[in-house]
Amino acid sequence: MTRRPPRRRGARATSGGPRGTRRAFLAAGAGLVGLAAARGSGAYTAASFDRGSALPVASDAAGVLGLDVAPSVAAGAESRLVTVTNRAGRPAAVTVTLAEPVGTISNDAGTLASGDSLVVAVEVSCDDAPAAVAFTVEATAADGFSAVATRRASVDATGCAPPAARPSFEEVEIEDESRRSRGGPAAYVVEYEVADSEGTFERVTVEFDNLDREEAETKSSSALEGELSFEKRGQRFGDTYRITVSLFDASGEVESERIEVEDVAGGDEEVFESS
Repeated sequence: MTRRPPRRRGARATSGGPRGTRRAFLAAGAGLVGLAAARGSGAYTAASFDRGSALPVASDAAGVLGLDVAPSVAAGAESRLVTVTNRAGRPAAVTVTLAEPVGTISNDAGTLASGDSLVVAVEVSCDDAPAAVAFTVEATAADGFSAVATRRASVDATGCAPPAARPSFEEVEIEDESRRSRGGPAAYVVEYEVADSEGTFERVTVEFDNLDREEAETKSSSALEGELSFEKRGQRFGDTYRITVSLFDASGEVESERIEVEDVAGGDEEVFESS
C-alpha cells in the first residue's frame, strides 16, 4: 500500500488585517498596564491611549501608576498621603488633588521620568477633622496616554487634644457717673468678674475712647474680680464715648468675650450689664 505524503497547511498571517492589529494592540496594552485590579479601594481606575481603548490600571507598584497610599494620616500634623511612581515607560505629568477641601496638600504635582516617584503630603486640621481624605491622581504623557485613580486614606485624630477652656466673663457692669457740675467730667465705672478654670487669665482692659475729641485712655487690671474707674475733666459731659472691655489670657485676647458699647456721658444710668 502506497502512503501519500501529508498535506502541508498554508501559513497563517501573523500581521495585517483588522483582527491581527487589534490582538497586537491589546497585548501591548495589557503588558504596559498590568491589568491588575485595584485592591480594596472601591474606586475605578483606568488608562486611555490614542487608539481609544480604556483598560484597568494596577494600584500596586507594578501598575502603570504605582500608588503607595498611606493607610492613615494624622490630624494636626503634616503626613505622607501617597507616593506616586511612574511605570508608564515614558515621562508623565502627575497631579494629585483633594476631592474635598479638608486639608492642605504639598508637593502635589510634577513631571516624572519613567521610574521616578512623587511623594505627596497632606496636613489636616484637628478642627472638624474628617474621617478620611479622598484624593485623585491624574497622569498624562505623550501619544495620548492618560491615567486617573481615586483613592482615600483614613484620618487618625487621636493625637488631637480638646481645646483648653479659656477664661470668660461671669459678670460685667458699666455705670455712667458723669456730672454736669464741677468741671463737667465724664466718669464711668466698670465692674467685672472672670471665670478661669484653667488658670490662664492674665488681665482685663477697658478702653474709653472719646469719639468727639479723638482722645482715648485705657485702664487695666490683673485681678479676677474688681472694678476699673475712669474720669476725664474739662467739660466732657455730653461727649460720646465708645467703651471697649477686653479679656486676655496667656495666648492673647479672648475675642469672643469682647464687649463694646457707645454712650453719651450723661450720668446716673446703667450703660451695660451682663451676667
